[in-house]
Amino acid sequence: MRKNAMQHLRCKTETRRLSHKRRRTRKRIRGGTIFFSRGVRRRQILAAPSLPIPSAKRRSVAGRLLTPPDERLRALDPDCLACWRAIRLPNGDFCSMKRILVALVAMIAPIAMAEAHAEPLSSALAKAYRNNPTLNAARAGARASAYDVDIARSAMHPRIAWRSGIGYDSSAATNRGTFGIVLDQTLFDGLQTTNNVEVNKARQRAAEENTRNTEQNILFEATEAYMDVVLARRIVVLRKQDLDFLKELTRSEIARQQAGERTRTNIAQAEARRAAAEAELSLAYAEAKRVQATYRQIIGDEPGKLTGGKVPVKMLPANLDKALAIAAKQHPALLAKRHLAEGAVFNVAVSEGKLLPTVKGSIGIGRGERNSALDAMAFDGSATEQKAGIELKVPIYQRGKVEAEIRRSKEDLGKSNFTVDVQHAEVQAKAASAWAQYQGALATASANRASVKAATMAKDGMMAEQAIGQRTFLDVLEAQAELIKAQVRLANAERDTVVGGYRILSAIGKLGAKDLGLVARRADTEAR
Repeated sequence: MRKNAMQHLRCKTETRRLSHKRRRTRKRIRGGTIFFSRGVRRRQILAAPSLPIPSAKRRSVAGRLLTPPDERLRALDPDCLACWRAIRLPNGDFCSMKRILVALVAMIAPIAMAEAHAEPLSSALAKAYRNNPTLNAARAGARASAYDVDIARSAMHPRIAWRSGIGYDSSAATNRGTFGIVLDQTLFDGLQTTNNVEVNKARQRAAEENTRNTEQNILFEATEAYMDVVLARRIVVLRKQDLDFLKELTRSEIARQQAGERTRTNIAQAEARRAAAEAELSLAYAEAKRVQATYRQIIGDEPGKLTGGKVPVKMLPANLDKALAIAAKQHPALLAKRHLAEGAVFNVAVSEGKLLPTVKGSIGIGRGERNSALDAMAFDGSATEQKAGIELKVPIYQRGKVEAEIRRSKEDLGKSNFTVDVQHAEVQAKAASAWAQYQGALATASANRASVKAATMAKDGMMAEQAIGQRTFLDVLEAQAELIKAQVRLANAERDTVVGGYRILSAIGKLGAKDLGLVARRADTEAR
């Protein structure tokens, strides 16, 4: 009674100091009393289950024990912070709002900083876009192909050359020298240069589309590598939990066997399962190291803390028909084949242009001098030479070479058209396959979630029934094994769901860096 009276007096003193004319409303929540100001609607703040909290988890707030911070302060409703006045702790002490806020900040800050340093999937894809050597090599090839257009166009540009020479005439015993400038210009070449420029333009566009295709393949591989690391680490955690559970179960059985409640058989079963769990954990560690090496190869950086990925639902087509239509319209591999087919048409025209006449013109101006070999200082004569002319060349017979080149270029055109059809069928098949895999992954993930929920309930029930003798120890071990299997299947299914969404984008040609918002402009020939 004396103790309760002292606590009540302390409560009245603290409340009077905070608010003299406010009515106090008490609400007892799990061993503590919270005071609200007048007119504030009561609300349930602490909804955590009543679980025993070890003393090691307690925290000290301004010299007073606050038990437990992770179960009570973290569950406080932020909307009620402005209306709190005081909290009476289980030991009878009071904690002011300032101290509570300090405790909250101290608890939330490490979590917020850890989340800030975690790397999302978009950041990893941006690194792969910048650092992947295969993609950088493809960009360099696309930039090099752009110069082929300039090389082809230069065939119709004029050429200016400086010419000079010196000689000796033995019959006249004189030295002769000439020098001058000559300009040559092709006036007509059977439209070979014009068509050759179009051929190289088509090849340049094809190279750009091939670079886009390589870019999308690399980004998809980066997505797989990222999600593989997330999956491997998740499986490692599950295996650790399984091993910890079996170790604790083994210790419990050993203690009961020493007390005469269990036989050696239960301990042997638990140790066998624990050894198997240790082997599975070792395999999980090895798989984590393997996928981390693949991550470094593709993305070009060490995998830090990864947040995991989400399915890009907003970018996915509504149904399979729309996916096939988008793939047929804008997939870069298909567009590259179409550009090559366009170039093959102009290549036929280049070969046919070799049968047409060519016209060339030239203009030159020079000077020739002559001096006696007996007297080098005395010039016998000099002259200024000027020339201009046009040359017309008409092919009559070329030994069948040009005709064979024409026939070959036409066959190449037919081959290019067939290649377009093959690529179109391949793109459609990949899009349909990606859509089916994604739908299957969604269904599998949903089923595995239900499986994990059921397996968890089954394991808990097995343990409760085994405690009263209705189930054997082996039943508990089997239930734990089924739960771990279900959790691993769920982790794989969720990974396949995310990868399946990005596989659809890759199959329809919408997995480029610009499509994902990683960059404002692609770093290939546009930069040139």
